[in-house]
Amino acid sequence: MPPKARPPIATTEIRFRSLFDDTPELILYQNEKATILDANRAFLALVAEPKDRVVDRPYDDFLPPEVQPLFQEKLQEAFAGKTVRFDMYAAQGNSAPRHWDVVKVPLLENGVVIGVHMIARDITDKMQAQQEIVTQNQDLQQFTYIVSHNLRAPLASALGLADLLGTEEPGSPYFEETRTHLQASLHQLDRVLRDMNTILSIRDQKSVAEAEAVPLADVVQQVVQNLQEVVDQCGGTVRVAIPADLSLRANRAYLYSIFFNLLSNALQYRADERPLVVTVTATGGAGQPTRLTVADNGSGFDQEQAGDDVFKLYKRFHPHRPGRGLGLYLIKTHVESLGGHIAVYSRVDEGARFTIVVP
Repeated sequence: MPPKARPPIATTEIRFRSLFDDTPELILYQNEKATILDANRAFLALVAEPKDRVVDRPYDDFLPPEVQPLFQEKLQEAFAGKTVRFDMYAAQGNSAPRHWDVVKVPLLENGVVIGVHMIARDITDKMQAQQEIVTQNQDLQQFTYIVSHNLRAPLASALGLADLLGTEEPGSPYFEETRTHLQASLHQLDRVLRDMNTILSIRDQKSVAEAEAVPLADVVQQVVQNLQEVVDQCGGTVRVAIPADLSLRANRAYLYSIFFNLLSNALQYRADERPLVVTVTATGGAGQPTRLTVADNGSGFDQEQAGDDVFKLYKRFHPHRPGRGLGLYLIKTHVESLGGHIAVYSRVDEGARFTIVVP
């Protein structure tokens, strides 16, 4: 019997169209003026436009102004015959900003570049995973510092004092003095361990913390009420300007902790020369990011000298005031668990202003 005939191989055009249209990456075909001559389904879905409203339009129509020069530069490199690859973070059309791995591939005919294919792959999840690894490494470095210094120092002291205690007569002045120092070292060791437990508990609960619509004014008033006695004792004033209907979808305990720590810091590091005034404001809602500000007229700190250490564990900038350098780290952890970020502006003897933005 003659061999069974093979099915006909699809034409080059059909195979190309299938690859072009059905791949999940964004694919465009452009001329040297950056006009879109063809676009695949993934790109049309991203920009939410039909093909007849995309083809023959400049690609700049779908890009924010800040990245247009970059794409023009890379397009010209591709038309010079070079395959170009680069990363960018930008919106396309009305889409949300994403991280993209972009490749521009020149199409040659008889040795001449007649057009350029652009392939863009969404790498947002990959970039976020990398950022999480960086954050985890930074946390690991801080915990290494805790183990090597904040834990090792009181432990070494306690061990030495315990050995010394064995050489003293019970009831002697040196025995009682050594025992007092030993107790202090053990209490310090206990504080560090409790701090670590608090931080690890927060880290573990970030992904499972229950979110709810929390009225910000209610949370702040609760914090102010709980600190009112201390505010009155120092002759201070707390001014709250938050719309009654402004809510933030978040874990209520985290929000309370954020405001409690910020107001406690303002009270602890107030200036001796003037009555403390703390202003708490919030704006946003209705689809806009929520912006929270806590500003005081306290002693402030040298922000230039503090640098990137402001929100790190056990970093303190008022050596003559009591404190452990934990509060700002906890605040930053809570804010990040809400998907937001925190910034500070401060100058010595001019107070401090903390700004939190939550999407």
